[in-house]
Amino acid sequence: MKRAIIIDSGCSPTNDWIKKYNLNFMGMKIYIDGKEYTDGVDLSHEYFYDVVKEAKDIHTAQPSLKEIMNFYERLKEKGYDEIVDIHFSSKMSGLYNTSKMAKNMLNDINVKIVDTKMVSIGASFVARRIVELLEDENRSFEDVEKLISTIINNTFMEFSVPTLKYLIKNGRIGKAAGMAGTLLKIVPVLTVEDGEITPLAKVRGINKAYKIMSDKAFEFIKDKPHNIKIYKVHGFDSNKEQENTVFNMFMEKFEKLGYKYELIEGRIWPTVACHGGPDIFGLGVYGEENPL
Repeated sequence: MKRAIIIDSGCSPTNDWIKKYNLNFMGMKIYIDGKEYTDGVDLSHEYFYDVVKEAKDIHTAQPSLKEIMNFYERLKEKGYDEIVDIHFSSKMSGLYNTSKMAKNMLNDINVKIVDTKMVSIGASFVARRIVELLEDENRSFEDVEKLISTIINNTFMEFSVPTLKYLIKNGRIGKAAGMAGTLLKIVPVLTVEDGEITPLAKVRGINKAYKIMSDKAFEFIKDKPHNIKIYKVHGFDSNKEQENTVFNMFMEKFEKLGYKYELIEGRIWPTVACHGGPDIFGLGVYGEENPL
């Protein structure tokens, strides 16, 4: 059976990973002061972070129903018998539900649609593990599908932003709504649970945020020694120092465990930066108590 795998820009894929598994990429629409781009197609990370500094309005939109239907039809015409379409959280975007609609309107195409219930680096972990099981271990989608909830539970991500205005403006504030208006001298640390932005901690001062983030990541991973992945990200260039500070504090404890791991580094995709804001940094870890 010939299988195609689709990944979207909300799952923070890296170019080398896309190439390794010959993945098909679906970019969200990005609007910067009214001008439309497609993330990862005609909008690079470098250009986005350069122009967004002066932008008055940034927001996203999903590909249209017709665009998704055409995407599936093109893959079928190329001879694919099965399409596995992996998306970031259905609570953060309508892309997952629109993809389901496209599937239902094309009854002669075998499409499996996955809701990672995560976003950005968290969604990337879920997608990467699914792809490994499908491609490296040659498992059927039906077998892997039974493991998706476990994969999600093995995933932890956290990030910090200086303001919640982007999350509020774009309707992605989730369970962190109660923090709005309380951030004077407070640094929020956020995570994603059940597909929604959720407060992890709010502390006074960036140094306390670094410690909370490094401690939370370590506590999550310390008893999960198998198939470990670590993903560190930043938005603006100025956030890279913050990203590295958290990462180094985490690694100081983590390396003492002696676990093998895969390190992934990147920049927050414009799709996600439009939701949370471009002034952002984060850390994610994935691990398994026993191999799946």
